[in-house]
Amino acid sequence: MKNLPSSRYATESLGDAYSRHKQFVDLAGKGKEVLELGCSTGFLSKHLVKNGCRVTGVEIDKDAAQAARSYCCRVETININDPNWINEIGASFDVILFGDVLEHLIDPLQTLKLSRSVLRPGGHVVISLPNVAHWTVRVKLFFGNFNYKDSGILDETHLRFFTHKTALQLIDDAGFSVTDYLPIIGGKLSGIFRPMWQLGATVIPGLLAFQMLFRVIPKSN
Repeated sequence: MKNLPSSRYATESLGDAYSRHKQFVDLAGKGKEVLELGCSTGFLSKHLVKNGCRVTGVEIDKDAAQAARSYCCRVETININDPNWINEIGASFDVILFGDVLEHLIDPLQTLKLSRSVLRPGGHVVISLPNVAHWTVRVKLFFGNFNYKDSGILDETHLRFFTHKTALQLIDDAGFSVTDYLPIIGGKLSGIFRPMWQLGATVIPGLLAFQMLFRVIPKSN
């Protein structure tokens, strides 16, 4: 596996109203104390700060972490595959963000469970995951192809793969309930009849959602 830089995910624009980045920032909210896990260069942190949030970032790529310090009040270069990461945070937060992070982890369930301990009462978690059951991957599998890429659903740094069903199971097993679900479409067809594709992804998320965005809260005991 290549050691690909985290900065390859960075982008200047949030995109249109349907884009993953725009929806992700909107779900975080305004004026919140935010923990952004996998903050890369801080390209989303910048927009969170514009919304009045204070952002603590976690990023294992040291070069990307240095760039993120331009926007975050604090950035830690720790490996969240190590369960001791939670002890190094030393604070609590209104919002915790997992933006296309959990699929890169050895044990995403453990990491998601641990995040509850630094979530303030009334707080929420925003999770973005790629959908391995997207129709483009199904077509490739039909022809016997499962080739890794530098980015996208079959990013070669992904250790775990999720469908809509298994993403919901992960969230439930970690002790959270879904309050909002937003399917994100992508690929070459995303710019054609966008509202129609978005509606289709809402009705048939397992087939048409390129990425899956969830806003979740801890279950009531």
